[in-house]
Amino acid sequence: MRIDEPQFLGARLDGAVAFTDSDGQSFRLEQLFGKPLILLLSYYGCDGTCPTMNMELAKVLAKVDRFRLGTDYRVLTVSFDKRDSSGTAADFLRKTGGIPEAWHAGWRHAVLAGDDVAAFVGSVGFRFFWSDAAKAFLHPNVLVFVTPEGRVARYIYGTRMDARAIELALTEADWERIANSTAVFDIVSGACFSYNYEEGTYQLNYSLLAGMGSLILGLSLMGLGAWGYRRRMGRLHE
Repeated sequence: MRIDEPQFLGARLDGAVAFTDSDGQSFRLEQLFGKPLILLLSYYGCDGTCPTMNMELAKVLAKVDRFRLGTDYRVLTVSFDKRDSSGTAADFLRKTGGIPEAWHAGWRHAVLAGDDVAAFVGSVGFRFFWSDAAKAFLHPNVLVFVTPEGRVARYIYGTRMDARAIELALTEADWERIANSTAVFDIVSGACFSYNYEEGTYQLNYSLLAGMGSLILGLSLMGLGAWGYRRRMGRLHE
């Protein structure tokens, strides 16, 4: 169920794909571009991990202090079940406890307006199938981070989410900067942390930090040597 990330990272999504949200409003994917986007593929008849993923994401996003949902980034929950509708999207939203009023402009629960679900979910490498034994769809539990230009930037798996990992993934999705006032901090964060594909988490980039430490030490020694030389030459001229 794991996505073939090397094949899909950097892939551009079709902005013309049409959706209908839980309020019955139609929109196109390109209308969500311009800011980083978190895409969560679910199905609204699920009584297991899909509600859990959506509720857990809501809890974690409430802890993301540096970036504001709707202002700095957006979220889109989309069903991959052809049987779903804007009505079942609304029911799912209520079942999962809803979202704060301030988030309504930034987080939409929707269904595809067309019939080609497989093409859309396939564009991000997402695969699913129906299990007669489980009476449920089997699918990856994954967040897909999309750049403001509509390209796939990062995947984060699992129902256990971390606010710091979300912030780093959003930063990575937008190297043009999410918030100008935090540009320097974002650049440093993006450089000091790298994504561990095997564990599905961000971790300190130890090799880069060691290199930076060596560079700083080297420059400090050069500066100290230059200062000592100038001081000694000054004494000789006295």
